[in-house]
Amino acid sequence: MITTARAAARPPIVTGALLAQSATATLAKWVAGRVGDRRGHEGLLLAGLVLSAAGMAAVSLTHWSLSVVAGAAVFGAGFGILQNATMTVMYGRVRPEMFSTVSALWNAAYDSGMAAGAFAVGLLAPLTGYPSALLVTAALMALAGAFVPRTRRAPSARTEP
Repeated sequence: MITTARAAARPPIVTGALLAQSATATLAKWVAGRVGDRRGHEGLLLAGLVLSAAGMAAVSLTHWSLSVVAGAAVFGAGFGILQNATMTVMYGRVRPEMFSTVSALWNAAYDSGMAAGAFAVGLLAPLTGYPSALLVTAALMALAGAFVPRTRRAPSARTEP
């Protein structure tokens, strides 16, 4: 538990972690788009998941400021890769007239997943503390890797009918 005096010293770390996460997520989206267009987006799914889980595990080391900021950056990279790759994979599996449906489904899944994750950590953290709750989150993210298809398809050159 962080005391009030210790909590007052944390804002620069939190600010740095939030900046690192959002900056690397933005950069990773761009890089994932370029790499995915050349090599296929499916191959980025596991990499994004591994980076996200590793970053979350590093963030759980709350007693070490550098780990929190670096972990947030790694998590952001994985998160950005996954944002790009998951949506692009979904678009690649439907005809263009289904793009609005894919967009709606992806956004609903994204928002629901964020809400469910926040709710679960919010329930767990008072019982275990934030470091343990974040470590459990990292472990669950790593377990999700078992559901990522191991096949990698070449980028498709979609042609209009």
